[in-house]
Amino acid sequence: MRKFEQASRNEFELDGVVPWGRRLCEYEAFLGLERLGDMSPILDAGGGPSSFAAEAAARGSLVVAADPLYRFSGAEIRGRFEEVALAMRAGMRRAAYRFKWSYYRSEDAVHALRREALNLFLADFEAGKREGRYIPASLPFLPFPDKAFRLAVSSHLLFLYGDDLDFAFHLAGMKELLRVAAEVRVFPLINLDGRPSSHLPGIIEALSADGARPELVTVPFEFQAGATRMLKVSRG
Repeated sequence: MRKFEQASRNEFELDGVVPWGRRLCEYEAFLGLERLGDMSPILDAGGGPSSFAAEAAARGSLVVAADPLYRFSGAEIRGRFEEVALAMRAGMRRAAYRFKWSYYRSEDAVHALRREALNLFLADFEAGKREGRYIPASLPFLPFPDKAFRLAVSSHLLFLYGDDLDFAFHLAGMKELLRVAAEVRVFPLINLDGRPSSHLPGIIEALSADGARPELVTVPFEFQAGATRMLKVSRG
C-alpha cells in the first residue's frame, strides 16, 4: 500500500509502480485539512515516502502512517526514489497535456516537492518508527483497534489504482478505514489514465447500505485533469 504515481505506459517508462510522496501542504489542499490539530489523531493509509506525518508532528499533531514500504530501510527507500526520479520527470513532460498546472506551475516544481517530501520523511523515519508514527501495514487489514483515529485518509491509492485493485479490495479497504476511524477521506477518485473510477458508484452504494454516510466533496485542487473531488465518509 505505497504512495505511487504513474501514467500511461506510452508516456511513463517505469519498472512497475514507484514511490512518489507528497508534502503536508498538498494533503491540506486535496483533503481539506485546514484545521489539522482539531482532526488528530489521523491515520495516513498508504502514506509511502510522504512527509505528512513528519510535518504534522512538527506542528504538534499526531499522524500515524501505515505502509508496507516501512519494512525497508531509509537508504533503500531513497535508493528506489533516485532510481525512478528521472523516469518520472520524463514521463511528466510527455504527459503534460493531461495535467493542470495552476497549483504546481511546472514539472520542476512537482519534482522539487517530491524530493522535499522524501527528505523530510527520511529525516523523521527512524525516530518516527520508534515513536509509532510509521507502521508497516497495508489495507485491508490494519493493526489498530476500533475507533483509534478521528480521521483516516488515503491519498493516491484507492480508486487511482482501480485497474489493479478490484472492487472487493476497495470495499474491504473502505470498511477497514471506517472501523479504525470516525471519518475517512480519499483523493483522487479517478484512475491513473484520467477516467472516473468504475468502483466509486458501487462503493458509495455499498457503504450507504451498510449505514455509513458517504459524500462527494469538491476540493480547491486539480492536478490530474478532472480530479476535483474527494470522497468523505463518516460512520452511521
